[in-house]
Amino acid sequence: MNYRNLILILIMLAGLSCTQNKSPELFDFTANYPEELQQLHQNFITYLLNDDLNVEEVEKQLNDLREDGTWPDIDYPSKTRGYWSPRFHLERMLLIARAYQNPETRFYQDAEVSAKIHAALNHWLNNDFQSPNWWHPVIGVPMILTPTLILMEPELTEEQLQKAMPILNRCDIGRTGQNKVWQSGNVLLRSMLNRDVELIIKAGASIQEELIVSTEEGVQPDWSYHQHGPQLQFGNYGLSYVGDMMKWISILRGTPYKFDESKVEILRNYLLQGQQWVVWKNEMDISACGRQIGPNQPQVKAEALISDFKKMNKLDPKYAEEYKKAVDYRNLTGNKHFWRSDIQIKRTPDYYFSVKMSSNRVIGAESCNSENIQGYYLGDGASYLYQSGEEYKNIFPFWDWKKIPGATTLQDKNPLPVLTARGYRIPSDFVGGVSDGENGIAVLDYNRLGLGVKKSWFIFNDQIVCLGAGVNSTEGLPVTTSVNQSYLNGDVLVKTKEREKLAGQVEDLVNPSWILHNNIGYVFPEGGNLRLETEEVEGRWTEVTTLLSKEVISANIFKLWFNHGVDPTSGSYAYILVPNATKTILEEMEKNPPLKITNTKTKQEVVSNDGTITGVVFYEAGKSDLLNGIEVDQPCLLMLKNESDKITLSISDPTQKLSEINLVLNGEFKGETTTPQDGKTKVKVVLPQNEFAGKTETITLQKI
Repeated sequence: MNYRNLILILIMLAGLSCTQNKSPELFDFTANYPEELQQLHQNFITYLLNDDLNVEEVEKQLNDLREDGTWPDIDYPSKTRGYWSPRFHLERMLLIARAYQNPETRFYQDAEVSAKIHAALNHWLNNDFQSPNWWHPVIGVPMILTPTLILMEPELTEEQLQKAMPILNRCDIGRTGQNKVWQSGNVLLRSMLNRDVELIIKAGASIQEELIVSTEEGVQPDWSYHQHGPQLQFGNYGLSYVGDMMKWISILRGTPYKFDESKVEILRNYLLQGQQWVVWKNEMDISACGRQIGPNQPQVKAEALISDFKKMNKLDPKYAEEYKKAVDYRNLTGNKHFWRSDIQIKRTPDYYFSVKMSSNRVIGAESCNSENIQGYYLGDGASYLYQSGEEYKNIFPFWDWKKIPGATTLQDKNPLPVLTARGYRIPSDFVGGVSDGENGIAVLDYNRLGLGVKKSWFIFNDQIVCLGAGVNSTEGLPVTTSVNQSYLNGDVLVKTKEREKLAGQVEDLVNPSWILHNNIGYVFPEGGNLRLETEEVEGRWTEVTTLLSKEVISANIFKLWFNHGVDPTSGSYAYILVPNATKTILEEMEKNPPLKITNTKTKQEVVSNDGTITGVVFYEAGKSDLLNGIEVDQPCLLMLKNESDKITLSISDPTQKLSEINLVLNGEFKGETTTPQDGKTKVKVVLPQNEFAGKTETITLQKI
């Protein structure tokens, strides 16, 4: 048996997921490590060499590298905070080093390749390029430089190590959430180079400390993810968190610094009960992407998550079937409200809908490093309906950012203010949702910039009823509610009471019955004054993120919104989104409305004609005629599913402050917390508390 095959067998017996023969020289070098670090070193080398390698890209970067160790397309003096060009130098250098130490490639231990790696390394070490954004010198540079140094360690000179250490030493264990994971990982790898066992133990423990469920930054009790305060970060920090935790669990397994295997359960739940919900048809929900909404970013993030699901098959093999199912978006259906992050999602194999809000508890959106400079309203009830998955793909340069779909906003000609990394909150606590796993209601008692409106979304069966009441403003500006802003795809059919017609490029519509575009129906049970535009729109990516392309591009955009006028005092709106709509379906809805709607400042209510599904937003304690009469003693969200022998009641407290809600129903029912008497039933609902405040409480009432 040759030496290389023996090494492979030993690695497999150690439990590593190794599929390639590894460099004997590197494993010989492992023997020079203290015994307690040898397995860690082997694991990390295996991790680096087993990662996918683009051989054509390696060839290209080797050919493009100049004699002085630089690449001609990199702006080395760059002082940008985001999209910092010099980082590409480190990424390419690591790519080539991985190819150089991989015995399965033609670059393996090639003297010319080695010379080029050292030229590139020396150029960086001699210049110590730094961005004004703290993240790059503290996290980003050591994150890529250290693995290169570990791979090339057998060839490094003392001078190279002396120059490298001050760069690596800029990173210490600190900060919170994913930033803490990054920094701790950098310290761990630096400590491996230094053979500092004590610091490796400390750094490994620090990484594990973040694989928890917390109400601080990180994974939340509803399986969403927060960073930069209480701010949804599924697609930015929260996605990096998944990749890093998978990496460190794998690298530290079989070593004295291994993770407690119970930690894998947290990562599993975060993936399957959190991240999985926001990816549909190979696109991540815009509202989940955070500030990173550059070209193709929702697709890139979705593909990264799908890749993570595939890797989890090996990392968590007992749940391999669950991860395999997660790769196919059609396998997850239902409704979920993330009470810690003010977002509700409905998904089926045919469509995906989400509404993202903010409150005095939850930040709406952020701008940072010149990203998302137009996102001033992205947490104000942003509502997206996907069917093909192409509705909003790279649409951001063409958007009117004062008309985010679903948002009610002031209209002026001034540029939008640019947010900070701490974003903004809406000074309202009556923001939240209720969900029974299939249907749901979201509510946003909106109060921002002198504009107020009671906004709600009833997501029942395959229709979304969007209501607004009490629209009021004293800012001297027009107020609008945006119904949608998506790509124009085909004709737009408009039905008024008088006739049906194909819409022109600009239409002012008074009390339309419905509109059909791109298989989405827009039904207007209360009419209203609407504006429809289907014109060509020009834009630039620099209007979204400063450092992107300045090229003027254009697209045809479908824009539809309500005009509430200047300084409305008691305005309202109502519209129903109908996925997979046809003309026949909309005509039938016009003739026989399937839902009964109440839309006032004190109560918003939707009930299906057959009475099987009902929902109420009680903005104050009061009564409803539903189920022959129901009364609540606190503002709340209430949803009822009526079956032949029972009623399923789902209730939540959007303020997240109440301990209980008491109801009185006409009729006699029995249940755990019910008191039937004299033809009525009192129901005491004990609400979830602490980190679960705002979560739905479900009670089943048996009819007597």
